[in-house]
Amino acid sequence: MTAMRPVIIANPRAGQKGGISTNRASPEQVQEILARHEVNAELWLTEYAHHATVLARQAAEEGRPLAIAAGGDGTVTEVAAGLINSRTRLGLMPLGSVMNLARMLGVPRDLDAAAETIRLGHAVRIDAGRVTTVVGSRIFLEAAGAGVSAALFAYANELDKQNWRSLRALLNYLVRNQPRRVQVTIDGQIQQTRASMITVANGPLIGAAFEIAPGARLDDRRFDVRIFRALTRRRLVGQLLAILTRRVGRQPEILTLTGSKVEIVARHPMMVHADSEPLGTTPATFELVPAALAVIVPETPGCEPALEQMHATPTGLPQPSVLSLPH
Repeated sequence: MTAMRPVIIANPRAGQKGGISTNRASPEQVQEILARHEVNAELWLTEYAHHATVLARQAAEEGRPLAIAAGGDGTVTEVAAGLINSRTRLGLMPLGSVMNLARMLGVPRDLDAAAETIRLGHAVRIDAGRVTTVVGSRIFLEAAGAGVSAALFAYANELDKQNWRSLRALLNYLVRNQPRRVQVTIDGQIQQTRASMITVANGPLIGAAFEIAPGARLDDRRFDVRIFRALTRRRLVGQLLAILTRRVGRQPEILTLTGSKVEIVARHPMMVHADSEPLGTTPATFELVPAALAVIVPETPGCEPALEQMHATPTGLPQPSVLSLPH
């Protein structure tokens, strides 16, 4: 039946980073590569912002067995948002420059290898997060948060659009930024402190593959909440450099807590982000969506431990079991 064919959801305008093309294949070429690996899928092209979420939701409602996100991290997150708590599995054809979810799950960047991974159909269940502000609500797979990180993403997105004036605005923001008095409530437990930023991590990586939360795992049914309590610009710069050099786990002024529901209130509003996208300001609520997505991965992915493997039963319904994987 046509309705049961997998679909490829691709953004034909994706693949620009600072004006430089990052895509290594067109949507039509992706379709051809998948066909070579016996994955015969329909090609659905997005036409506007967040259209990928609409198309993914349609695929789930139609009972499609698989929706393949062909694009960068933004495309992957949009497709995932439409598949939350559905039976439709998510496949990845990595076309972007970073591909954090693919990195965390061990999905190969080589498109033929990625297509073969999809053909084999080995799926695991991962968590997602949902952040809500007065502006709206958005799904995230990597990390969300408030403060300096949100500002950095907002200005970086403008730089990607070649709006070079935002560089001066970013520098002004960093010079003027001061730690804010915040109340962070995690599963009902209140923390009151001063912080430059708070990260609610679903997985260890965010942005340009920055390791923001080394202990976070995509399937551990909890967030790693990191409160950056640097009280001076010098210490904040040190913490940001630690993120860049993968030493962030050793910083004593970063408080790490865990939980499934996080609420952030600040005396003065702080910018909020979901993955790399701005989403208004605090107050903000971050809620875990456990085992939200079934994602196709290599049979022995090397990044995430204890992922739930999906086994097909005679009824066709997935039954999870624990698959222990190395770090």
